[in-house]
Amino acid sequence: MVRRLLGLSKDLNLRTKLLLLFTLLILFPLSLQGIVTYRHFSATVDEKTEQFTVDIVRQINANLDRLLKDFERLSMMPLYDQVVLTILSKYDGEMGTGAWASSDDYMKMKLYTSANAYDRAEIRGIHLISNSGIFFSNVDSMAVDSVWDSRQDEWFAEVEQSGGAWVLIPPHSPSYYTVNTGDAYISVGRTIRDPDTLRTLGYILIDIKLDAFRNILSNLNFEQDANVIVTDSRRRLLFERNSAGEQSVYGDLLQHAEPQPYGSNQKIVLGGQSYLYVQHHSNYSGLSVISLTPIKVIRKESRELGTFTLWFAALCVAVVTLLAVIVSYRLTRPLIELKKSMIRVEQGNFDRRIAVYGRDEFGQLGRGFNKMTEEIDRLFNEVFILGIREKEAELSALQSQINPHFIYNTLESISMMAIRGNNAEVSDMVSALGKLLRYTIDKVDRLVPLFEEIRFVQSYVRIQQLRYGERLRVEYDIAEEANLIVIPKLILQPLVENAVYHGIDEAEQGGTIWISALRFEDELLITVRDDGKGLAEPEIEALNERLRATPSFQGLHSGGERGGLGLSNIAQRIMLIYGDRGEVTVDGSLGQGLAVTIAIKLEGTGGGKHV
Repeated sequence: MVRRLLGLSKDLNLRTKLLLLFTLLILFPLSLQGIVTYRHFSATVDEKTEQFTVDIVRQINANLDRLLKDFERLSMMPLYDQVVLTILSKYDGEMGTGAWASSDDYMKMKLYTSANAYDRAEIRGIHLISNSGIFFSNVDSMAVDSVWDSRQDEWFAEVEQSGGAWVLIPPHSPSYYTVNTGDAYISVGRTIRDPDTLRTLGYILIDIKLDAFRNILSNLNFEQDANVIVTDSRRRLLFERNSAGEQSVYGDLLQHAEPQPYGSNQKIVLGGQSYLYVQHHSNYSGLSVISLTPIKVIRKESRELGTFTLWFAALCVAVVTLLAVIVSYRLTRPLIELKKSMIRVEQGNFDRRIAVYGRDEFGQLGRGFNKMTEEIDRLFNEVFILGIREKEAELSALQSQINPHFIYNTLESISMMAIRGNNAEVSDMVSALGKLLRYTIDKVDRLVPLFEEIRFVQSYVRIQQLRYGERLRVEYDIAEEANLIVIPKLILQPLVENAVYHGIDEAEQGGTIWISALRFEDELLITVRDDGKGLAEPEIEALNERLRATPSFQGLHSGGERGGLGLSNIAQRIMLIYGDRGEVTVDGSLGQGLAVTIAIKLEGTGGGKHV
């Protein structure tokens, strides 16, 4: 993956690389910091919320213990009041068989129960019940039965079986209330026994409103969206507070695989929703307070932080991208200007200069580039242009020394005299010589069609054949599509001349020269081959090395090689005109002759043109 990214980065320009670099350098640490901060904050919030919930649940259970201890104390008060014990003992008998009680006893019991329920809004009623069912209560006599048969309420069996200990009855609707409001009450009950004989004298019931539990929760800073469940030791529901719009989860909690251990803190799933489960058990009352806080509620602040972080990161990325664009543009502008100027210099425009920005590295590059182009321009004018002008001056001087018309007329006169003397060979030689002189002197073009160069070579060969006779054989293989391609003038005749003088001249049987030209797609190949004595392989390699050497103008002007324009001169001319698109190579072996090949790619200037 890294290699692929590095490979793709090679194709990007410097401005894009800088833009990506600046963006990544800011985005990576910002993203890393955001992720680390979010995770740490989320974990801290989860931990703090869990610990806070544990403390709240423990506090709820402690408040419930205080409330129930108070009710336990109230349930024990009749045991220390002899008047109450005496009145209850008067109405002994089987439950539900009682008929009436004296008004004096009703009044005493009314005062007793009312005094204990005074200013206790959480108490619905305090009831003293005799064995026969006579019902004494602080509640208005019209609102409760005067005689009650406890056997019609199943929950009362727990009080009868308590053996004198206090019991807590889950929410129920007692039947002794004459007006059925549908409200449910939690009751604290106890069997009242004679302290001396332990004989059962009656029962006390304290009905507690569920508002008592709600008041406990309201006095604590408890999460409003959390569910609170209070159960007894038998997992019976005493109280449940659900978050707004939520259904009861007590049923799902009962169906949970196993009861959670007391004091457990964990995450469970109920009804398809995840909750933080916190439970605290009271050893005094046997009650378990369970808090179920939705995970989405706990992580609400984390999500808000995450959203804020994302928006802030997006804003930072936008600002960083804008700054990166501005900075990368300012940093790369000198380089882009330098690049454009270099392209123009490659195209031969040496007058191009760039503006120098500052004294930094870009400024140094600009000054160095300007100095380099000035030097190249100076050398170009001194060496190339002056060399061309010198060569043209030499040709002009040569032409000015000889009157071409005088030479042509003289050669025509000699040819006519040869014809009159029936000497056709002399006439042919003179005519060929005239064509040679006309081609070399009259034409000032440096590029000529291939067929004209071949015609010039044919004139030269005709003169040499008059000298060598049948010892010199020349064969032509010129492709039709190559005839009109323009090439530099005087590049084939020196090759044929070298083949004649250095390959065939010393051979007793003479030899053959093959001249071929063909076009292969976008390349022109011209070959001059002979079957002369050839050269050894080391000599051929050295010759090719010399032909591939950088051309010099001195080499163009030197006439040291036999034939005036030698093989090296031809190679240098090809390289100067075509550059990398032109090449001269030599191949062959000792005793097998040599083959000189000129390869020109038909693109751009010169070689690709047709007449």
